[in-house]
Amino acid sequence: MKIIDNFLPKKEFKEISETLMSNDFPYFFNSSIADSSEEKRSDMFYFIHNLYMNNTPKSDWYYLINKYILSKLTIFSLLRMKVNCYPRTEKRIVHGRHVDFFNHKGSVNGLIFSLNTCNGATILEDGKEVKSIANRALFFDSMKPHSSTSCSDKKARFNININYL
Repeated sequence: MKIIDNFLPKKEFKEISETLMSNDFPYFFNSSIADSSEEKRSDMFYFIHNLYMNNTPKSDWYYLINKYILSKLTIFSLLRMKVNCYPRTEKRIVHGRHVDFFNHKGSVNGLIFSLNTCNGATILEDGKEVKSIANRALFFDSMKPHSSTSCSDKKARFNININYL
């Protein structure tokens, strides 16, 4: 696990965050966060925007993230990249523990890049809680169980989730 604060220069971060958190950026409803058992709970949902999956860019905004974030990483193979929007909840909710890929053997590099500061977090396998702080990059093995949380102090928690080898 590695945390880098102020990962991007201010100008690059501002362009990404203002784009992905704008009223015009499209997000799509997902009825569960960590696994399908959450579909029965009315408080376990979020919105995503797929940027890259199945070896293909899925969004025109992929190129913005590629330009500023992916270009800073050493990537053998990009597996998935998406933007997450966790709506505000009255009390912060810890989502189910999960790994990002079920059918992959070995470790998978994960990067959670926070777009805003809020009381949301990522909780790692050892219980360490990494707070959502704007322009913070959290690098970790996404094949180790971890959890996300909602936030209760902002309208939403926004981040970019990147998985790569």
